[in-house]
Amino acid sequence: MRFVIFYNLPENEVDSRVKSQSKKEIQKNPGKEEKMILHADGNSFYASCEQIYRPDLRGKPVVVLSNNDGIIIALNKEAKSVGLKRGEPFFKVENICHQFNVNVFSSNYTLYADISQRITSIYLEYAPAIEEYSIDESFLFFDDCNWTKKEYEELGFDLKRRIYKEVGMPICVGAAPTKTLAKLYNKKAKEHGGVFVYDKDSIDELLEKTDCQTIWGIGPARADKLARHGIKNALMLKHMPLCDAKRLMTVQGFATVQELNGIRAIDKVERQKKDIITSSRQFSKRIYDLKTLECALVQYTQLAVERLRQQKSECGSVHIHISTCNYYSTDEESQYSNGICVTLPRMTSYTPDIVKAAQMALPHIFRAGYGYKTIMVTLYEILPEACQGYLWIDPMEDERKRNFMKTLDKLSANYGRQVVTLAKGMAIDGWQMKRQFLSPCFTTRLEDFPKVY
Repeated sequence: MRFVIFYNLPENEVDSRVKSQSKKEIQKNPGKEEKMILHADGNSFYASCEQIYRPDLRGKPVVVLSNNDGIIIALNKEAKSVGLKRGEPFFKVENICHQFNVNVFSSNYTLYADISQRITSIYLEYAPAIEEYSIDESFLFFDDCNWTKKEYEELGFDLKRRIYKEVGMPICVGAAPTKTLAKLYNKKAKEHGGVFVYDKDSIDELLEKTDCQTIWGIGPARADKLARHGIKNALMLKHMPLCDAKRLMTVQGFATVQELNGIRAIDKVERQKKDIITSSRQFSKRIYDLKTLECALVQYTQLAVERLRQQKSECGSVHIHISTCNYYSTDEESQYSNGICVTLPRMTSYTPDIVKAAQMALPHIFRAGYGYKTIMVTLYEILPEACQGYLWIDPMEDERKRNFMKTLDKLSANYGRQVVTLAKGMAIDGWQMKRQFLSPCFTTRLEDFPKVY
């Protein structure tokens, strides 16, 4: 078996160093599958990330909690076997975790994002084009590689072995002509050794055994609605008239039925720039003084502006909202929330300027005597970054600011957030989001690098 491996090159270029079958040679082979999509998904992704640098946890139950250690958002099969479920509040199942020695972790998104990037870099070596659907799953497009089913299976197993060897992440791979079918085959992959490839001769048998709710885009409500109209499995959904699909499930259902019939109707999604960027978290405890609230404001504003620069944009205004979050309290005197919007003098993505504007606005909405639980920073009037000329402003000054921010973002990407930060955002500690079970950032923070003695 020989694979075509594309090293992040345009579709019409193949690395000459790779001794593999060229696209033209492949296309000459008759009777092969055409335009296949591989759907690769990390198994229990967050929990598996926590196990990569903790081999002592392999085979043991692991759960990952949401912000402020609120609910279970991820768990492995060992944790499921003791009766834990995704979405359960941690305080309700804390005794079960102690009873069965479940390893509990606070969400470590810095670690998870870095592991995801490492996996994506490997995907890019195999596929001419990919779509990062989420942090733990991607679609790999092989439109010009009409290989046989066996060849796709070997490719899937090769990808699975390599990612586990180089990253430590177990994955499953499903391959099919459309994204909806690829998602379905991925779900069934665990029953086939982790890789499952579309077979046009057995697809109807598979769909007949599949509930409508299992199909991507068909939730419980739509599945119930289909059942009331006599559509009880995915095969019946496949043969549903398109006019009925659109009437019962709108345009999305119309596309789903086409996809089940092997017709691509869900396009590759390009990441679009956001028109509004928000940064918000609840504090681990209530904040009563302006100085501590200002510290939180600086940190969240920095995070929002960093996201702004990631999409190469600038903003024209910043909105601040503070709240006590006492929504269910009967004492109206303990409830307070307010917001203020500040128009910036000019479009910018320079962190110090936006932070300064936010700091100046905060005292206007702060009221003493209240215990604040959350602050939200929102950037508005977002436009693509541009070299804008302003009277009385040296254009070289703008260039220096841009270069400074680029350097700061590179340092954050390599060594973790807050490796270089505004002093005001680090002045006070103890209010930050509750993360009692946070694991080290093994791959992005020098002091957290694994040590071998």
